[in-house]
Amino acid sequence: MSLESHISDKCYPCSICGKVFDRPSKLERHKPVHTRKPKTLHQCKHCDKSFTQQEKLIRHQNCHNRTNKHPCPDCGKVFNRPSKLERHKRTHSKKPKVPHQCSYCMKTFSKLNKLVRHKRMHTGERPFTCSVCGKGFSESGHCKAHEKTHEEQPEKPHCCPDCGMRFFKASELRRHFRSHTGEKPFRCTLCESCFSRSEGLKRHMRSHTGERPYKCIICGKGFYSRQDLNIHGLTHSGEKPHLCPVCGKGFSQLGNMKEHEQNVHIKSEKYICNECGATFTRYKSLTKHQRTHTGERPYLCLTCGRRFSWSHSLSRHRRTHAHRQMSIDTS
Repeated sequence: MSLESHISDKCYPCSICGKVFDRPSKLERHKPVHTRKPKTLHQCKHCDKSFTQQEKLIRHQNCHNRTNKHPCPDCGKVFNRPSKLERHKRTHSKKPKVPHQCSYCMKTFSKLNKLVRHKRMHTGERPFTCSVCGKGFSESGHCKAHEKTHEEQPEKPHCCPDCGMRFFKASELRRHFRSHTGEKPFRCTLCESCFSRSEGLKRHMRSHTGERPYKCIICGKGFYSRQDLNIHGLTHSGEKPHLCPVCGKGFSQLGNMKEHEQNVHIKSEKYICNECGATFTRYKSLTKHQRTHTGERPYLCLTCGRRFSWSHSLSRHRRTHAHRQMSIDTS
C-alpha cells in the first residue's frame, strides 16, 4: 500500500484540532481530550512539591510542622516521631550479653574460647600433645615451645653466666638467675612472705583467700595448686610411688613418706608448745596450734573482710556468701 492511499483512508478529521482518523470510533475516543478538565495541583507552601490529592499534601506538610517533642524517658534523647521514639526505647530494654561463667570458680569471661581455656586449669585437661614424646600441654604455644627441645641442636641463645645453662627466652634466664642470687621480688601484701616466681605468690595468696580453683573431677575436692591436685589423684588411682627405704611401705605423697620415716623409724623429738606444753609430731601442727595463743588470723575473706585462723573455717564462711547470692538471684 502506498503512502498516498494510506493518507486518503483517514477521512474523519477532528473539528477542534484538525487531527484526522481512519475510523469514526477513533475520532470519538479522541474528542474527550479537548473536553477533559486539567488536573488540579495542590502546591506545598513550604517547598516546591505539588500533589494531585489534598490528603497527600496535608501528610507531606506535617513533615514541615513537626517539632522534637518526643523525649526518651530513660536517656532524654528527643525524637520528632513517636514511632522513632518507640524504636529507640528498645535499645534500653535489650538484655546485656550474658557472659560465659566458669562452673568451678564462677569467674566470668566475655568470650567462650577464653572460658574453655580457663577451665583446663581446673580439670587438668591437656589437649595439645608433643608429636615427639607425647607429653600433654594445656596451651598450644607451650606445646610448640616444648617441641623445640627435641631438635638435634635446639637454639638457646640466652646463657646463664654462673652455671652455663642455656634458655630459649630471656625471661626464662631471668627467672633461673634468681636461683643464684636468692632474689624474691614477689611479695605478699597480707604477710611478709616473698617468692622468686609470680606463680608461687599466686599459689600463696590462695592460702589467704581460701580459693581452691583446682577441682578433682572424681570427688569434687578443691586444691590450691595443680600439683596438689595431681598428688590427690593418686588416692583415687591407688598408686603409691613413694616407698619407705626402711620398711618398704608405700605412700602416695612424698611428705607422708618422710613423716612416716621420721616418726616411726627415727623417733624424732616431739614439738612442744612454749605456752601450754602441748606436744606435736609435726612442726606444721605446732605452728597451727600456736594461733590459738597468738590470735593470728591469716585467712581473709575478700567479700566482707572477716579473718579466720583456719583455712577450712574460711571455706565454710565463703559458702554463706555463695548461698546468699544464689537466693538473691532466684528471688
